[in-house]
Amino acid sequence: MSIIRRTISGTLLHLHFQHLFIYHGVGACTSASDDNGVLDIDTTITLEATWHGMEDLVSMGLVRSIGISNYSLLQTRECLAYSKMRPAVNQIELHPYFQRESLIKFCQKHGVCVMAHTPLGGATANTITFGSVSCLDDPILKGLATKYRKTVAQIVLRWSIQRNTVVIPKTSKPERLEENFQVFDFELEKEDMDLIKSLDRNYRTNQPAKYWGIDIYA
Repeated sequence: MSIIRRTISGTLLHLHFQHLFIYHGVGACTSASDDNGVLDIDTTITLEATWHGMEDLVSMGLVRSIGISNYSLLQTRECLAYSKMRPAVNQIELHPYFQRESLIKFCQKHGVCVMAHTPLGGATANTITFGSVSCLDDPILKGLATKYRKTVAQIVLRWSIQRNTVVIPKTSKPERLEENFQVFDFELEKEDMDLIKSLDRNYRTNQPAKYWGIDIYA
């Protein structure tokens, strides 16, 4: 069974991970590995077959749009090759420390909207859960926040928007939610966009391997 996630009030259904886990029942899949630490996937079902099944859901009127998530450049290319309905979205981790320029340009060239999950680098949540480093503590970004009289989070969100990517920041605090919307009254200068570009570390902060027991990106 592929991990499938529904977003935007049921209008978009997308393959959340590009791995076909064996179905053990609702809520029963807690690890991507078996008792010997080997990736536990169903080798009888292809991602292509899963995608065509999702296309059928659109044809039946059960969902409006379908997309992919956490797909690499080559996996996206393969999906475009076998799809009858091209993916509307590729939802991937994107932030100043993980910029993925080639993948973004490829998706945009072929009409696939890029949606940035973890656009703030996971911040406190990923620092606690995965032990990763947040770009929100970066001194250069803090300097830009001072220059534009904005928060670091607003600088990062604005940077992502100016790359023509959709951002979906997550927060449980109403004041932060309101703050995240205050990014349309200013624009980062080109020199500052270039400065943020120099911060890329190819650094993924969202690491399911920490709790699944295996690196699914290996």
